[in-house]
Amino acid sequence: MLSPAGPPSAAAEEPPAQPQQLTLSRAAALRLGLERSLALRGSSLSVEENRSLLELSRSRFRPRVDLVSLGSFAQVGTDIGFISNLPTIGDLSFALRGNDTAVINNTFINAGVLASLPLLDFARMPLRQEAEASLQAAQADLAEQERQSRFEVLSRYLTAQWTAALIPAWERALASSLGLQRDADALRREGLAARIDSLQAQALVQTDRQGLSEAQAQHQIALSALARSLNLPANTAIRVSDPLQPDAPWQPSLQRSIALALEQRPALDSLQQQRRAQLARLELARAGRLPSLSLVLGAGISGDWLDIQGQGRGGRIDGAGGVPLPALNSSGSASGSFYDWGAALTLRQPLYDGGVTRQTIQLAQQRAQRADLAIAEAEQLIIQSVETWYATHQAAGPQASAARAAIVAGEQSVQDAQIRYRAGLAPFTEVLVAQRNLQVARSAEATAIYRGNLSRAGLERETGLEAETGLNRQAPTERASP
Repeated sequence: MLSPAGPPSAAAEEPPAQPQQLTLSRAAALRLGLERSLALRGSSLSVEENRSLLELSRSRFRPRVDLVSLGSFAQVGTDIGFISNLPTIGDLSFALRGNDTAVINNTFINAGVLASLPLLDFARMPLRQEAEASLQAAQADLAEQERQSRFEVLSRYLTAQWTAALIPAWERALASSLGLQRDADALRREGLAARIDSLQAQALVQTDRQGLSEAQAQHQIALSALARSLNLPANTAIRVSDPLQPDAPWQPSLQRSIALALEQRPALDSLQQQRRAQLARLELARAGRLPSLSLVLGAGISGDWLDIQGQGRGGRIDGAGGVPLPALNSSGSASGSFYDWGAALTLRQPLYDGGVTRQTIQLAQQRAQRADLAIAEAEQLIIQSVETWYATHQAAGPQASAARAAIVAGEQSVQDAQIRYRAGLAPFTEVLVAQRNLQVARSAEATAIYRGNLSRAGLERETGLEAETGLNRQAPTERASP
C-alpha cells in the first residue's frame, strides 16, 4: 500500500541562486579590494591591539585604589580560666570555679580603602618604550599590507587581462587551422595533396583546440583568484572590462628606484621598530636588578560584637574591660568599633634570583642582534626585488615591439604560404610552420605586455610611488550589471 507523498521541502522548492554578474575596471577592482581586504582588517586589528597594550603599560604605574573588607565569626566553649590566640579576639582570662563553663561568640567586621602608588620603578620607561615601538611597528605593518593588498589585486587583475587576451589568439589560430584543414581535404580530393597533409592539418586543429581550452580554463582560474582577493561571495561571477594594454613606462632609474624602495618602505620601518622594542626589552631585563619603591596608604573602620553565655556559679572576666560573667544559665554581651589609618613605604632590592635576570639579559641581547640581521636581510631582498622587476620591465617593451613586428610578418607569411600551397608551389609544412610562428607571436605579445604591466606594479609596490594615488593613468569607470 502506497502512502500519499508529503509536500516537498522548502529547500527543494527554492530555485538555485543565480550567480551575480559583476564587471569591474582595474580601478574599481583595486578600490573594492582595498575596502574588502581581510588581510588589511587583520592588520588594523593588530594596530588596535597594540594601542590597547600601550595603554595597559601606562596604567601599570598609575595609583591603585581598592576597597577591602573582612567579616568573621568565632565560637569558643571553655571550662578553664584562660584562652589564648582566639580569632579576632586575642587572649581572654576568666574567673571560673568548679564545673563552671563559658561559651563565647564573637562577630568581627572590617571595611577599608587601600591605595598603592609606585614611586620608583626603573621598569616603567622600558615598558612604555616597548609598547610604543610595538604600536609603531604594527602601524608600519598596516602600511606595508596596504601595498601588498594593492599589488595582489592589481597582479590578479593583470593576470585575468592576460589570460583573456590569449583566448582570441587561440580562437584566431583555430579558425585559421580549420580553413587550412578544409584546403588540405579539398586538394586531397582532387588528388593534388597527400594524405599526410590532411593528417597534419587535423593534428593542427586539435592542437589549437587544446590550446583554446587551456586558455579558457586559465582565464576562469584567474577570475576566481581575483574574486577571492576581492573577498566576494562564491556565487559572484566577475568579468574584467579593461583590455590588455601597455601601461606607461617606468620613469625612475634603477638607482633611484632602489633608493626610494629603501627610504620609503614600511616593512623596513616595522623591522626598525621591532628592533627598538627588543632594545627596550633589554633595558627591562636590566631593570630587574635595580630597586623599586612604592607607597601604600590604608584607612578603615572595624566593629566587634562579643556575646558570652555562662553556665555554673558565675564569675568575672578580668580582661576585655572587666565584663561580668553572667550567673548560672545567663548571658552577657559587649560591642564596640574603632578606626585606623596608616602609610607604608615598600623598598625592594633583588639580590639573587637563580640567574633568571642574567639569562633574560642575554636572551634580549641575542634577539636585538637578530633584529639587526633581519633588517640587513630585508634590505638585500628589497634590492633584489627592485632589480628583478626593473630588468623585467626594461625587457618587456622591446619584447612587445618585437612580437608585434613578428605578428605583422607572420600574418603576411601565412597568407603567402597558403597561396603557394594551394598553387602546389610549397609543401604543407611551410604553411604549418608559418601558422605556428604566428600563434607564438600573438601569445608572446600578450605575455610581453602582461610582464611589463606586472613589473610596473611590482616597482610601485617596492617604491610606494603609486600606493596612495591609485591608478589614475587611464581613469577607467566601473560598470556593474545585476
